[in-house]
Amino acid sequence: MRRRDFLGQTLGAAALLSLGAGSRQGRGLPVICYHQIAPQATSEMITTPERFCQQLDYFKREGYETPTLEQAAAYLRGKASKLNSKKMVLLTFDDGYDGVYKVALPELKKRGFLGVVFLVVGQMGKPGSVPHLTPEQIIEMSASGIFEFGSHTWDMHIKIPEDLQAKRISSYGLWRDLVKSRKTIEEWTKKPAPGFAWPYGHYDETTIKIAKKAGFRVIFGTDYGKNWPGSGVDRICRVRLSSVYDTVDVLRRKL
Repeated sequence: MRRRDFLGQTLGAAALLSLGAGSRQGRGLPVICYHQIAPQATSEMITTPERFCQQLDYFKREGYETPTLEQAAAYLRGKASKLNSKKMVLLTFDDGYDGVYKVALPELKKRGFLGVVFLVVGQMGKPGSVPHLTPEQIIEMSASGIFEFGSHTWDMHIKIPEDLQAKRISSYGLWRDLVKSRKTIEEWTKKPAPGFAWPYGHYDETTIKIAKKAGFRVIFGTDYGKNWPGSGVDRICRVRLSSVYDTVDVLRRKL
């Protein structure tokens, strides 16, 4: 995700909220998008533990609850759900960095919250400049009941529609990558993995069809906004947060 993409969402939030005010009924479902949780916020993709806890405490203080992925999907499909009458927020974490295990797991547990992690599955357990989760940590987190896991591809953290159009990847290659990622998560967790998040939030009609064919039923982008009953489960909007811009006051206005 590029800096300008993140800035565009952050600086445009107030205007989008203003345009959307009064156009929907009910509370809506905001989906928060985090990446790494680490002590030094060296980029917009990093949230410090201090800021992360401030944001979680805001959700707790304001009476928000966190649904499971299945509950969120039922709400977005327009089915009768407790989400219709309660303040809900879905917490998601992209890429599968180790800060989700070291920081987010214990902090969510303290507050009785749930979360969903979208893994670049082929990177799990590999050494790198930014450590990722290990399969063992993923198994532990899944067994805790606090975290669910979905795919962020096996090893295609690229702008997929653009690469398809340029023929740098094929439709079959993408499908194979997505199936491999889903099956590996299911092997680790012994649970279904219906959730998928597009790298960089880039998708189009063709890639959505491929993701569905690969077995994904709840598909997230990074388009800014809340989600509403009946708005569907293949273009789910999210609200990105970090330490650089998102104080509790900014968070409140984004919601």
